Amino acid sequence: MKFHSTHGSAVFLSDNQCSATKNETIFSNGIVFSDQPLPIGQKAVVELGCSFASSGSIRVGVTIHDPSKLKSHDLPKYVVPFLTCREGYWARPISENLVTSGSRLMLYITSLGQLQLFIDDNHRGVYLGGLPVDKPLWLLFDIYGNTKSVKFVKPVDDVHKPKEIVARGTEAVRAYEEACKFGTRPVYHTRLMLIGQDGVGKTSLKNALVGERHNENEEKTDGIDLSTCCSFHLNGRTKWQMSVVVEEDLDEPDNRKSGLLGNPDNLEEEYNRALATNIVQELLSQQRQKETTPPIPGSRTRTSVGSKDGSRDKDRRRRQSLPTTSSTDVRANSLPVELIGEVPDPVVQLVQEMLNEISTNDNKDASTKSRSTPAPIVSLPRVVLNIWDFAGRAVYYTTHQVFLTHRAVYIIVFNLTHDLNINRTTEDSDSEEDDVSVLACLDFWLRCIHAHASENAQSSIENTRLSPPIFIVGTHQNSLDPDPVIRQEKVEEKFEAIRSFIIGKPYVHHVVTPFFAVENNLDNNQEDDEIGMLRETIENTVAKEIYMGEKMPIKWLRFEKQLAHLVKDGSNYATFDQIKEISANIGISDDSEVKTMLNFYHDLGILIYYGGSGILDNVLRNTVILQPQWLIDIFRKVITGKGDKSQWDLLKDKWQVFEDFGILHESLLNVMWQDYLEQKQVLLGLMEKFDLICERLPQLSDSETIYSKERMFYVPSHLAAYKHSDKRLYVAKETDTVFYIDFHGFLPEGLFHRILTRTVRWTQEQENKQPYSMFSRVTRFYLDAEHDFVLEMMPKLFNRIKVVVLRVAEPSGADEDQVEEPTEYPNPVSCAKIKNFLESAVLDLKETWMKRISYRFCVECPCGRTCSLHNKDHCVDKKCLHFLDLDECLTNRVVCCEHRRVKTSAICKCFPTPEYQGFSDPVLPPFSLEDTCGNIEKHSTKLPEWIKGAAKLLNGGAENQDWLALAKHLGYKNAQIEKLCDDLNPGLALIADWIITSGNTPLSVDTLCVYLEKIERDDVIELIHRARETNVEPPHVFISYQWDSQTEVKSMRDKLERVGFSCWMDIGQMGGGDQLNMRIEEGIRNSKVVIACLSPKYIVSHHCNQELSLADLLNKTIIPVVFDPIPWPPPGGMALIFSQLVYINMKGIGGHGGTGMHADLEDKYREVIQRVLLHATPDMNKCIDTENLLNSEVKYPVSSQEHCTSDSSEESLPGETTYFVDPFSLRESIPTDIRNPFSDDGMRSRRSEAVERVHVSKCAVCVIL
Repeated sequence: MKFHSTHGSAVFLSDNQCSATKNETIFSNGIVFSDQPLPIGQKAVVELGCSFASSGSIRVGVTIHDPSKLKSHDLPKYVVPFLTCREGYWARPISENLVTSGSRLMLYITSLGQLQLFIDDNHRGVYLGGLPVDKPLWLLFDIYGNTKSVKFVKPVDDVHKPKEIVARGTEAVRAYEEACKFGTRPVYHTRLMLIGQDGVGKTSLKNALVGERHNENEEKTDGIDLSTCCSFHLNGRTKWQMSVVVEEDLDEPDNRKSGLLGNPDNLEEEYNRALATNIVQELLSQQRQKETTPPIPGSRTRTSVGSKDGSRDKDRRRRQSLPTTSSTDVRANSLPVELIGEVPDPVVQLVQEMLNEISTNDNKDASTKSRSTPAPIVSLPRVVLNIWDFAGRAVYYTTHQVFLTHRAVYIIVFNLTHDLNINRTTEDSDSEEDDVSVLACLDFWLRCIHAHASENAQSSIENTRLSPPIFIVGTHQNSLDPDPVIRQEKVEEKFEAIRSFIIGKPYVHHVVTPFFAVENNLDNNQEDDEIGMLRETIENTVAKEIYMGEKMPIKWLRFEKQLAHLVKDGSNYATFDQIKEISANIGISDDSEVKTMLNFYHDLGILIYYGGSGILDNVLRNTVILQPQWLIDIFRKVITGKGDKSQWDLLKDKWQVFEDFGILHESLLNVMWQDYLEQKQVLLGLMEKFDLICERLPQLSDSETIYSKERMFYVPSHLAAYKHSDKRLYVAKETDTVFYIDFHGFLPEGLFHRILTRTVRWTQEQENKQPYSMFSRVTRFYLDAEHDFVLEMMPKLFNRIKVVVLRVAEPSGADEDQVEEPTEYPNPVSCAKIKNFLESAVLDLKETWMKRISYRFCVECPCGRTCSLHNKDHCVDKKCLHFLDLDECLTNRVVCCEHRRVKTSAICKCFPTPEYQGFSDPVLPPFSLEDTCGNIEKHSTKLPEWIKGAAKLLNGGAENQDWLALAKHLGYKNAQIEKLCDDLNPGLALIADWIITSGNTPLSVDTLCVYLEKIERDDVIELIHRARETNVEPPHVFISYQWDSQTEVKSMRDKLERVGFSCWMDIGQMGGGDQLNMRIEEGIRNSKVVIACLSPKYIVSHHCNQELSLADLLNKTIIPVVFDPIPWPPPGGMALIFSQLVYINMKGIGGHGGTGMHADLEDKYREVIQRVLLHATPDMNKCIDTENLLNSEVKYPVSSQEHCTSDSSEESLPGETTYFVDPFSLRESIPTDIRNPFSDDGMRSRRSEAVERVHVSKCAVCVIL
């Protein structure tokens, strides 16, 4: 937006008309207009330039008069009162106390005719009301008083919206903006997370920060302690004040867990103060308007433009009946009478206090100011800091990670007296995770925070800081040495070692420097100076966080207060209907806004709500967990549960099964959750959502389970460790396919357990087979009748998962010692199947839980280099292995490792071979070698570039790898070779002659590649394969599917290809990563039709959602084909794409919107072909199934009315599209064109013939319905 050329005489505009500046020597004539009307809902932002030599400030308003029809010399000196007394002008002054040089005003007009005003992102409420939104409105400014310039700047819509709201999409943003229209309050809330090993002084540090005495008998933290909450002023150095949990509450054990939503009394006070602030601002605005707009003598009542009934006067009289008349007494320190009856007493009291303060300030300023101006309400931002003290035992790490968020400040605490590199062993350690060194613990938590919660601190290119900030604090400083000098040297030595350790790590930009060395236990209750410095640095760091001061709708604050009351009353969860009732009581009746609020608080970690409409969330959709800590305590009963050793325990055998095998019986679960049985289904659903458990499906061999009908669950976190004395899981053989998932230095045990949970669930769904043996770090699974596979978490040092695919001679139900020795390598399709599943599972975990986790699929490099550790060739020690990227190996014949170039043929054999379709027949234009006169390159100018490139490589090859060696392998005689030698380019002559004389078909090129492989010229083969890909014609059909449906989808693809349609379908042969993404993008972009093969797993697949979104963005024709029952339209983002489409149901009669009228599968295939024919023309040269093609008659849509005219015996459903067909036009047109049977010259005759041949468009069931 720019300024209009019509403006006051004292104003001059910049060259781009974005800036308007007034002559400082002139006090008046500063009126300017926008060059275009401001659309409803569009934001305009101006930046002010001020000088404090004068009093008063800018006037802002709107007008319905087009500035181009005004003349500059006719403009008055001031907007107020000379323009505002005219029809179609509205304006008000802005207090000079509210703006300064650089202040930004943001304005927008709502559909209710209200001009909303924000000053420096602080919402000042409705600035002007009663505006005619049915007419164009230009912005109007009067550069007055201390304002010297106004400049239009670009509005940044999402800067101050919470990231969590923006990430939820446009609907959430809309709900947030609508809620903000009823008032907002800046929120200054964050968390201080104390983490570290057990017994290092985290709780003592917390007490020191809030000024409490050191307690030598402090009990160890169990789980997470949320009992402490304090507050401080951002710009005032004050002590941290305890605010949320009062002393008497701490005596109640249930209240120690409160505080997630905050104390309801504090939230109520916060809401009341926000409401009172808005009321006072409105009263002051009305007072200023009345002072600056005196009545004009002789003015008469006006009627607004276009109004014949004086409605504007009615509106003015109606507004005068509101509390505006009472606002004249604001300076007299009185409240409007109407306000006292309509507003709660606490708010009235707060308003009265604020008015008293304003009146006092005005009296003080009266002697120094010539003109009294209401003082702004200024309050120092006060930050509420919830302190979370995490238990240090590793058994809690899995549940701790649920609460990691970027809206927090973290302190990693360690004991300075502990050696940084030596593993620390404690008496009550539960696992090897507890027995780690200080540096290993630091690395674990830094990587964990980075993976789960990392965000850019600022949205700018120059930003190098990551959020959340992380402090590193060492305790027990005085225990290092009694001499202060030596003590300081030891501290610096340890800190330097930590600095050297974290340099170059991905999380280094989270770390706040300097590090702090503190002593929590000083004599006479003194405070360590370092504690004060740490407290001050935390305050400064918190002030810089981007979420500080975010605007929270006042209605949402009130909603949060109501939830806090529920928690205080002992409610740990609520139904969605209860939440809706609470929301309705505070004026939130829109379901979308209720869900937006719940999703926002869920993203903040304040509550837990999985209310998505996805079919996997049905059991959770109606439940809101108000106390996440309560939920974690329940989870912990399962994760850390141990049985009663009493001989009278009737469940002793089931406790033993649970401890030995990680299998939890439902009867045992009922004992653990005996106080929560009413919520058991929801709790089980949440544990499955978090991948903490997986139901163990019964098998035919489980006669006891089938008889008792008792459910059982796998709990991976409770699995026993594998011991070498146990039965061996498998015997490693050279024929096994082995690859790894490398997590680049960070693989927490909890992530591996989640992968195990998903793998168990997947294998049971695929073949209904349970794992053979499950241990905490290694498990063997059933894959199919001929294959098993093993997942093994390598030792902590390596941070990778080993995947071994085993081929067994017979189904793996027999004892391993009796299984025949396999004679073949594992089937490549089976290897690709498990690789594809693991890729999908890890990617989904990354997208859902650990957005910054880094990983790659890799294989051991076979180069055989000499290891530096043992000076040994082909060293198999785990520390000496190095790896190649698996996806790169599957897409290239030669790759480079750190030692040398490596051929990938052995690796590629383990996975499906790419299906090259490239060269057409004939490959080369026909010619004779004798006609080239010894210069084939000159006389055969139409040879493709790939042949010339291959010839160049062969001509420069080493002995036994050049063109001569290839000629001998191809069977050329010496005389023929001599003729080739006479050519200036013998390699080119050889390749061209071979292709021409061997049939000039793609088979000729395939044979050539076989012999190139014999002379080990993989580089030439790679060049030819790339040429094949570039010569492939764009596919007619792109098939988007989820791996589990591959068998059925391949059958459909075969049907399409048999009738001449080329199809693009990833079957796992080309690797993953960027190479796969690039080819998928190319396949969708070049296709005519995209077939979406729908199943429940397709809906939740991240890859499938990406493919579908790209197809929709490129406006591709999308044909939904349902392979497994799903709701229609599918839940989630896919509903936007599919809601208007008609699907084909491959499993029987379709439901809503379905066209599945035939139960026979062949009819379904013909229907798919029929739909594709409407958008693509098959290649008849490749068609080998003309019967299916001709039976899939092309159907052309016509209206139901036209159908009824031709055949009145068949009724059409309202809005239904009926199809007419013409097999003869199909025969005539393919492959050149598909004619429209409704052309002017043949429409009638073809229509009558079509009616005779078409099937009825409704089945008997539909007719009855």
